[in-house]
Amino acid sequence: PTPSHLNLDCDTPRHRTPPTMAPLPPHYVQDDDQGYDSPTTAPTNNKMEVLQPLTRALVRHSSSIIRNLSKNTLTELVNKTTRSREDSFSTTEVPVTSENQIRPLQCAAQEYAWGRKGMNSTVARMKDAKDSSFQVDESTPYAELWLGTHPNGMSTVTVNNEKDENSSSTSMTLLEYVQSNPELHMGAQQKDLTFLFKVLSIEKVLSIQAHPDKTLAERLFLENPKLYKDPNHKPEMAIALSQQVRAMCGFRSIKEVTQHLHLYPEFATLVGTKVTQELCQCEEELQNSSNQGISTDQTKHVMKQMFESFLTKDSPTVQEQLDSLLTRLQSSGEESSLSTVERLMIQLSHQFPNDSGIMAPLFLNILELSQGEALFIGANEPHAYISGEILECMACSDNVVRAGLTPKPKDVSTLVNMCTYQSEQPPKVSYGTLSDTMTMRYEPPVQDFCVEMIIVPPNTSYELSDIASPSTILTLSGSANLQQYGGCGDSITTDDDSDEISSSSSSDDTMIANLAVSFGSAAFCSANTRTTIVTGPNEGVHLTRAFTNVYYKNPNDDE
Repeated sequence: PTPSHLNLDCDTPRHRTPPTMAPLPPHYVQDDDQGYDSPTTAPTNNKMEVLQPLTRALVRHSSSIIRNLSKNTLTELVNKTTRSREDSFSTTEVPVTSENQIRPLQCAAQEYAWGRKGMNSTVARMKDAKDSSFQVDESTPYAELWLGTHPNGMSTVTVNNEKDENSSSTSMTLLEYVQSNPELHMGAQQKDLTFLFKVLSIEKVLSIQAHPDKTLAERLFLENPKLYKDPNHKPEMAIALSQQVRAMCGFRSIKEVTQHLHLYPEFATLVGTKVTQELCQCEEELQNSSNQGISTDQTKHVMKQMFESFLTKDSPTVQEQLDSLLTRLQSSGEESSLSTVERLMIQLSHQFPNDSGIMAPLFLNILELSQGEALFIGANEPHAYISGEILECMACSDNVVRAGLTPKPKDVSTLVNMCTYQSEQPPKVSYGTLSDTMTMRYEPPVQDFCVEMIIVPPNTSYELSDIASPSTILTLSGSANLQQYGGCGDSITTDDDSDEISSSSSSDDTMIANLAVSFGSAAFCSANTRTTIVTGPNEGVHLTRAFTNVYYKNPNDDE
């Protein structure tokens, strides 16, 4: 497609793209060396209104029950996928009726200290565009928009009253909706989504953190349910929406860490003399062996010692060494003479003074993602997003183990013991793969989730594949109608000039649903239902869709 018609409201400038994908138009420019982006003009909201105001009657279900349901759902969906897989995934389309048609979603906006403030946040602009009861405060940081069933930020669906044509539409939680008919909505006899879809607007660095694997998550939930609120793992994938997204992820190689120990004596002091010597000896042995750069048990052990020694150093020593390091860097002359690592440490010192995590760039990889690039973060890998705006999809969990750059509770011992300490190479940053001319698919190496980016040009009808998984859809720019055909029952149409949802009778070959979408519109699709994207003559649309990874194939299956 040629998406030059798109005017993305979510910070999507021209960027480095694979040859087969046309670049999106510039909207934001980088205005400093810290990786932040600012709008070239004041953000404008698309005034198309699809949803009527919804009440926030969010039912707080038991976290343990919900997360266990999610895990059982994943098992059932993967079993169905395995049974029906040939060269690629195939499934049986089910008729669309008024019971399983596409539904508008209202999503929860989360306010965290690291988020972008006011209308500079894509999260705030999306929420403001589709919820007339939402008022943007320019001093408030709007950090995350959640699409899913997690009780900490439950989405709600709009449902018409089929028994009373004169009554207005009502809302219910997305969890209540899928549980009302699990086989129909989920494609399985289970009652929760396996994934959680988010938009993140990042102004300040997030905490140094990792997410537990399933075994550890279950133990942490049993031991400390107030801090770890569910027993599920949380692998995640980030896809860059802004021109530049910066993150720290995974441990640097032994060689890089030892180089930084020599260059920054303050870092060596926090690590300690003994561990510093062991690191240098380990690096020397690697240089003289055929295992150069490979994370052997020896390197993992010494990296764990480094991490633990660094994080457990007493506060007075941390303060003294940070003062020495920052004074030396800031008195070195022009900022342009500083390295990327040094500029980042100064940036972090402004955001979290006196935190030892300021030195994290010395042992964690620094990554930069261009728009459309993706980063997968598996369980037990340390990371911290630094700046930018992203789509984030993950297993349906909110478990975070923190150890730095945060005012929130830290669990240093757990983080030190859980990390993999893989350091042979930086985490892979890549684009998805084109499944056709309009869809880019991002398939992580886990069963829980998969993401598609869909760009449809003007005056086009494009059919989304039906999959054996429920899905959530978010409109990133432009406008279109999401249409569904077939089945029997009442049809529902929404348009941007009215908050009302109208009903009409339908036959097997008529339109069942016709949902008008624009920037910020979110929707839920039941499993095995087919949706057609129809754009108008003057404007195309850019959508993203998340669902259970029905394309996942366990590498052990071939053994």
